[in-house]
Amino acid sequence: MKRTMKIPKLFAVFAVMVLALADNVYAQSGASDFVRIPAGSFQRKSKITVGDKEIIQTVNLTRAFYMCDHEVTQKEYKDITGLYPSKFKNNPDKGEIQENRPVERVCWFDAIEYCNKRSIKEGLTPCYKVNGGTDTSKWGVKPKMTVFKRSYDWGEDWFDVVCDWNANGYRLPTEAEWEYAARAGNNSLDKDVYSGTDDESKLVDYAWYDRNSRNKTHEVKKKKPNAFGLYDMTGNVEEWCWGSWGGMDKDYFTETSSTDPVTYDLGHVSWFRGGYWGPGKGRYYGVFNGKYTVSAWENTHPAWTVPEQDLVQNPHFRLPYKDATAIFGFRVVRTDTSTITQAQKKQVEEQSANKEAAVKKEKVEYQKRKARSEKETEEAKLSVAKELLSNGVPAEAVAAGLGLELSQVKELQKSIKK
Repeated sequence: MKRTMKIPKLFAVFAVMVLALADNVYAQSGASDFVRIPAGSFQRKSKITVGDKEIIQTVNLTRAFYMCDHEVTQKEYKDITGLYPSKFKNNPDKGEIQENRPVERVCWFDAIEYCNKRSIKEGLTPCYKVNGGTDTSKWGVKPKMTVFKRSYDWGEDWFDVVCDWNANGYRLPTEAEWEYAARAGNNSLDKDVYSGTDDESKLVDYAWYDRNSRNKTHEVKKKKPNAFGLYDMTGNVEEWCWGSWGGMDKDYFTETSSTDPVTYDLGHVSWFRGGYWGPGKGRYYGVFNGKYTVSAWENTHPAWTVPEQDLVQNPHFRLPYKDATAIFGFRVVRTDTSTITQAQKKQVEEQSANKEAAVKKEKVEYQKRKARSEKETEEAKLSVAKELLSNGVPAEAVAAGLGLELSQVKELQKSIKK
């Protein structure tokens, strides 16, 4: 009798342990549509050559992470942000659900804002800090893309974002994490040329691109996944990643080995991966067709959503046609915090400290440059104003034309008469 009583008790204890473990995995991944990506390494070709030799770099990733098996959808984005920025708002393919098409026309800053908002909504620790805080409502005005240059005049703090890689909230994958996941962990340069297949003739089974997209995005998870269970890593929409060409030092591209590569300085460009649904052949000013391999990457300004008006403003930018502007989306990841080591905690602390010091230094230097520039601009305006006044142009017209105070121009006029 006693023996028969012990069996259900042991079973109950075992069941509780299994449920607790399952809950922990679910809590780590955030939902059933997240895939755990184990720590590991892969090889890639660097964009740098030494002499005639192409550098093959081994990238080591020491943190396991969970990656969403699909690109963030229009519904998911709207549920978190309340916004619906996508170009493709209607006309889904037969049998496809509109709200499950990937969100596009979001900039890099939109993506990190989404990550923090979703983390806070789900009670997780946000990964991103801007101006020392994780509350996006206190990050100030979001930068806008107008010209290809960095300017602290457009939401300066957003450029100085810091990421806590050990937090359990949502974040963008680093460009190295993205490629590792797209390759499904394969360490060979000849494997998973595209995400899920090495054979271009089979790409139609894994990706939406110019051959089968009918010039638009499609509902996520309609194609085959790669070996990790990730969908649309090739094609559909370009995916923003954490990383910047401008923030990388030379060693990142010339060393034969790199561990957990990240960069904090956004510079004026951010990386994106994966190729998009679009037509045409090859690359159009930083836009990759879906037939590009998982090793292909490009970058553009982190505030860029590529609206039509930018095409008008920039005559040098050419795309096959206007709908090709609806290309930038993203997918999210979460660090597997159960695997974080003391060394990784120290790494984040050092990176954060270095970033804060760099930000302070940069802002001091910027204020100096700004003051010098303003002084030079003012001197130039006064010089032009003096010439105009000498030629009989009325003070009122000079002030209005050069953006000077009328009193200032009249004082200058008096000095000329003397």
